[in-house]
Amino acid sequence: MSIWGVITPAFATEAQSKAGRALPRRWLGHLPGRVGTYAYAAAVSLAALAATVVARGTMPSSDEAYAPLAIALIVGLLLTVRLTPGRAAAAMVLIPALVFDARFGAAALPAVAYSGIMANLLRGMRGPRVLSTAAHLVLAFAVADAAGRATGALPSWLVFAVVFAVARLALWHLAARLETAPPQARAEQPEVLLSLPLAPIGLLPLAAGERLGDGALLLAMAALLALLFVVREAANLATARAETEGERDRLARANALQDDLIHLITHELRNPLTLVVSYAQLARRAAFDDNNEAIPGYIDHIEKAGRSIERLMENLLQLSKLERTDALPPSESVDLPLVIKQVVADLGPLAKQKQQTLRVETADDLEPALAMPLLLREALSNLVSNAVKYTPQGGEITIWAARGSRPHSMELGVRDSGIGLSPEDQQRLFTKFFRSSDPRVQRERGSGLGLALTHAMVVRMGGTITVTSTLGEGTTFRLTLPSRAA
Repeated sequence: MSIWGVITPAFATEAQSKAGRALPRRWLGHLPGRVGTYAYAAAVSLAALAATVVARGTMPSSDEAYAPLAIALIVGLLLTVRLTPGRAAAAMVLIPALVFDARFGAAALPAVAYSGIMANLLRGMRGPRVLSTAAHLVLAFAVADAAGRATGALPSWLVFAVVFAVARLALWHLAARLETAPPQARAEQPEVLLSLPLAPIGLLPLAAGERLGDGALLLAMAALLALLFVVREAANLATARAETEGERDRLARANALQDDLIHLITHELRNPLTLVVSYAQLARRAAFDDNNEAIPGYIDHIEKAGRSIERLMENLLQLSKLERTDALPPSESVDLPLVIKQVVADLGPLAKQKQQTLRVETADDLEPALAMPLLLREALSNLVSNAVKYTPQGGEITIWAARGSRPHSMELGVRDSGIGLSPEDQQRLFTKFFRSSDPRVQRERGSGLGLALTHAMVVRMGGTITVTSTLGEGTTFRLTLPSRAA
């Protein structure tokens, strides 16, 4: 069968199936992308056809080993192994392709095209990629065959293996850049590092064929494919086990997050809600008793409790927005001393109540930082507020801005002489709902969202945040942001 006998019916069947039914709205929405994918499939298929026509001796062989080796090629394409969780599988097609080329050379090209199309259909692939991925196989085989025969210094099988593996990978990346259809079932990504170490194994069937004839070659090829099947199953099982363990860890983290959320609701929300209910009852009783002087005080307590709940909800919503959406304003030049001045003006009275010293250290020639002003001010406010909260009365808090240690970066930091953090607490410090088990921390009210929110803000601005701390001596937070000169 010629290559036209394979390609034309497949393409015609696909076209008829598309034309024979009404176009759904979702398909129409992706029409421009599908046109691009069909154009790429047509171009690469014509290139494969041209390579088959130009090459010498590409007529199918009547040799009895021709069809079995074509089947071995299909089996090799279907034997896909996954070495890394979450990554597409790689076909173990190099060995049968190597044997096929050594036995038949360019005459194998029609069978290569047929094998590629059949393997794609058996894998459930539909549409233009059935042809484009088969064309990749044909082009890689043709180039590798020509390179192997043109090289005299190196063994032809080695040149074929290297060129075939690299060409398939290059064509795969080319398709990834040029195909514009929406994501669907694709051919596996060729794995060069997996294919090349296995290439010498393909010499075993060739050696058996040279000594004992084509029967021994086919038997050795069948035994080798059976061995590769066992290897494939073992590798895929190991990868599946790793994926299962990763999913188990993810579920464990989700359960821990759920427990933290339940803790937040039952503790941080229960208290202000209890206050709302209690003072509402007191206000109603005062109204019944005509004790109007007490009502404003009760309403004031209700308002404070409501604001506490409101702040908690706003933190949760803001954290969710920072983690899940890109709809944020662009970064702009920010004068760091000005931001520090604003934060000190807001939080200075709190530090004064605890007789704390609030120092500011900034250089005169600081470059502006690239950041979102509102997010940066809120992030710094969270850090300074925490420093005031967890620094004993009469302690010292320093806010500074300086050039970063990396080129085109600025640093903004907060250092306190507070209670400090243990190494275990530092590892979980930016986790949502995390609060230290230190009794001095537990005495202060908090939801465990402030530092998680600060971390999310800094990351979304393109910066980093680090912490160094010594238990009982103090903590230093350092924000690194890109500068305007970056």
